[in-house]
Amino acid sequence: MRLTQITPQNFRNLFPEPVSLGSGTTVVAGENAQGKSNLLEAVALLCGQRSFRGAVPAEISSVGEHFAIDGEARRGFETERFHLTWRKGEGRAFFRAGKAITYREASASLPAVFLAPEHRQIFDGGPAARRRFLDRLVLGARPAAGADLARFERALSERNALLARCRDGRDGRRPAAGELEAWSDELAAAGSAVRRHRVAVLEQWRPLFQELCEDAGPEYAGIEVRYEAGDEGEADLRAALGRLLAIERRRGHTLAGPHRDELLFQREGRALSSCASTGELHRTLSLLRLSEWHAVERATGEAPLFGADDFDAGLSPAWVESLLASLPKGAPVLLTTATEASRWRRRADNVLEMRAGRAHELPRAVTEGIASSR
Repeated sequence: MRLTQITPQNFRNLFPEPVSLGSGTTVVAGENAQGKSNLLEAVALLCGQRSFRGAVPAEISSVGEHFAIDGEARRGFETERFHLTWRKGEGRAFFRAGKAITYREASASLPAVFLAPEHRQIFDGGPAARRRFLDRLVLGARPAAGADLARFERALSERNALLARCRDGRDGRRPAAGELEAWSDELAAAGSAVRRHRVAVLEQWRPLFQELCEDAGPEYAGIEVRYEAGDEGEADLRAALGRLLAIERRRGHTLAGPHRDELLFQREGRALSSCASTGELHRTLSLLRLSEWHAVERATGEAPLFGADDFDAGLSPAWVESLLASLPKGAPVLLTTATEASRWRRRADNVLEMRAGRAHELPRAVTEGIASSR
């Protein structure tokens, strides 16, 4: 299913008017602070993903209280409508053809992979950023795994709440007998399922990433990826929870499970962030996201949207050419850039120029023949 149109309401500086997303590669050009990244962010949120800027909804809303995004998507000759709304105190709500759906269902309906400069934290940030990448990969390649991820998140939240009460006597009482044990069992079962999904998806994704790295050059061919999980099976995780329970009661949170795992990116035994240049990290990030796109497409049989914010920033002209050549062929691609719109007239299927929150489409006479010249 391909997203063909998006209409934001009270979303940052974007005008509340429809923006058409053409087929093939669309470049959104414009100077800084004109709304390019805002448009891509709106697309990401409608596709059931987080803000790649790490923004909270109140920061996104131009009025601070609410925002909405309408979208149209097409599969063959059929068109479906999607809707996302956020209201302060109520949270997000997703709809497909007027029927409420979860954000995971939105993600499965509108598969997409996004690349943004902020994603460099996958390499030089904390483990949580790498786990988010891994679980997003799981959701993209195995949409049905979303149920196990949700089950684990609930078990972890409930167990942590009970441990916090053990620590500080919250609500003036201790957990009921057997309550903590029940959630420990649930966390062990759900956590082991999450780890199985992660391992299976990494086995599918890793060869694709390694192939792209080898094609990029010897300095990338040496990059290794390793998943470190604390306990292998459900029984092991349950035993670890039992061993750590006394410490957990004192600290007030769970110390074993998938939320403590690590995904390591290394070269010659060293963390990639400590031995790679800024340019190498930027290029590796693009290889990471492209391999994610291929993994999702191969697993689901559907070409997801590929979106990249400031896709050419910090890259040499040669690497820009290489990245353009490696973009998924025949798939919906949405790129933003701060370079002049005219530069892309013969490099993209569609060119939009953002000015003060409004998207202006370059005349068709200017852009026709672009696809045949690629």
